[in-house]
Amino acid sequence: MVGFDDVESSRFAVPSLSSVAPDKTELARVALEMLHERIGGLQVAPRDVRVPHRLVVRESSRHDPG
Repeated sequence: MVGFDDVESSRFAVPSLSSVAPDKTELARVALEMLHERIGGLQVAPRDVRVPHRLVVRESSRHDPG
């Protein structure tokens, strides 16, 4: 099982929750840039935007053949 946003409580769950950790600074920057475009009247088609991220592997996605 894998969560998203790597909230602090992910570390303390039992088992600890693996999580996708987005670059929150870049996510905010891109969101504000797109909002500014809309406020400025720019009409654009919907688009996908990707920001850097990393996978934080914890117990919930580790395989223990034990």
